[in-house]
Amino acid sequence: MIATREQHSPLDQGRSRFGGRNSRRARPRPMAALGYLVNGPVIGGLIELEKLTIILLYDAPIRPGHCALRLAGYSGSRVPWGVRFGGPENCKFFKDLSPQPVPGARGCRLDLDNTELLALGLRLERELDRHARQQRRQVRQKVRLPKLWAGFHPASAADITGDGPELAAYAARTGRSPQQLLQRLQREHLGLVLHPLGWVSHRWQDAVTIFADLERFPQRQVFRLRHPHHDLVGFQDAAEFNFAGSFERQSQPRSSFQPQTVLATG
Repeated sequence: MIATREQHSPLDQGRSRFGGRNSRRARPRPMAALGYLVNGPVIGGLIELEKLTIILLYDAPIRPGHCALRLAGYSGSRVPWGVRFGGPENCKFFKDLSPQPVPGARGCRLDLDNTELLALGLRLERELDRHARQQRRQVRQKVRLPKLWAGFHPASAADITGDGPELAAYAARTGRSPQQLLQRLQREHLGLVLHPLGWVSHRWQDAVTIFADLERFPQRQVFRLRHPHHDLVGFQDAAEFNFAGSFERQSQPRSSFQPQTVLATG
């Protein structure tokens, strides 16, 4: 007879990991873990911006000697200069992974019926724990966001010219003109012409939609987190991010987030 490994539910895994009375950490680990969930199909490695949720896990002090295992989810929204990830207006949920989940939970406790989120939270916690215990494991110095593409109808894309410091810097490195680079790196997707968002953000009003590129984006990453209001706020290309807003939230709305597809499952 061949022995098979018993499969444990996310709830069983959570009980095993956090079931003890002293499961809360006294001091926060100087790092955070990031993953993502999507609500819809990923085609050619691309997903519409509004269907992507960034999931962040970190230790958050709640009182002297006690930390919550904070699990927060953030969406992205279009703004005139590109995309904004996070901020209070884009915080979809704000949970604590330490307490035992229960069906229909509200507030900071996880809903047991949301198995996708619970499973991802446990994976992120294991990744965070491995990096904390194995000091030689590489930790990113800063968070990495997915590459973004702006999608245009072909008629609108015909007269697009590139602009912006990102394109100018790339042109200087490669010795090609900005227009050569724009034409070389354009791609077609679902009947739209796509350009890197940072190169065409000045035409944001003409863009049909924004896509996040998940093809080379890590399913899970661990990065340095020593000063939340510094390490969780910034810019990357045409994307502004603010994942520190959750530290200031006083009351939490009930989350209606129900992901349909989980990509961060490696």
